[in-house]
Amino acid sequence: MNLEAGFQFIIFLVLFGLTNYLMMLKRYENDLKKKQLIQKNRISDLYPKGTFIIM
Repeated sequence: MNLEAGFQFIIFLVLFGLTNYLMMLKRYENDLKKKQLIQKNRISDLYPKGTFIIM
């Protein structure tokens, strides 16, 4: 394997890893938002309707 092909392979691995990382980060942020929304809904079910809760 020559030097140029080695550099291209390294660049490919870096780009692939970066895109994978960004996709996983986006998924983590979405999951975190969903968990917070579910938690707020569960807490709001503990109180009667019409009660104002500051979070």
